Amino acid sequence: MPMEFLRRLVRRPAAPTAPAGPAYEFTADWFTGNIYLFSRNLAHLAGTPCRILEIGSFEGRATIWMLENLATHPAASIVCVDPSVHPSFGPNIEKTGRGAQVRLISGRSGDVVGGLGAAEFDFIYVDGSHARIDVLEDAVLSFRAARRGAIIAFDDYLEDGPDWNPRDFAKPAIDAFLEIYAAELEVLERCHQVWIRKRAGEPRSG
Repeated sequence: MPMEFLRRLVRRPAAPTAPAGPAYEFTADWFTGNIYLFSRNLAHLAGTPCRILEIGSFEGRATIWMLENLATHPAASIVCVDPSVHPSFGPNIEKTGRGAQVRLISGRSGDVVGGLGAAEFDFIYVDGSHARIDVLEDAVLSFRAARRGAIIAFDDYLEDGPDWNPRDFAKPAIDAFLEIYAAELEVLERCHQVWIRKRAGEPRSG
């Protein structure tokens, strides 16, 4: 698909639709359009005791999908980091009946992720602040928190560009991260989201 078209692509939230099951409370749907990427790149985690980190959780739509489709093993877990917890997040997660597998940390990701440990997570979803400094910080901290061979996904790669906010948006930070860490990662997807795999070889020296 030509990059010129992708740059013009503006993703709009779909009409709020709840997953099948309990009556979840959602006001917007920014996630459903990404399910094909999650399914294509993360099927290997289903049924395993995987550890997932989600930066930016909003109402829990992505969290619930991951609980129902990826973190299906009883020992699987999801850590959610968000500085402003949406009122419906907790009730939505409790309705899954698997709230014990989700740990919510209320705080800025730049202050929290570094304290979660190195090489801890099998998948990290970066969907927090879109400010370029925050995104770059999230990228570096997430890379350290990811296990060798783990996958990291960045949302809003092409959204929030100059037409929306000419001073601060995510793409330059993600591009800088991809260039600097090119030898240590493999790019899996580069569309409205960017998906990478942390290489499973030895880390860089020095």
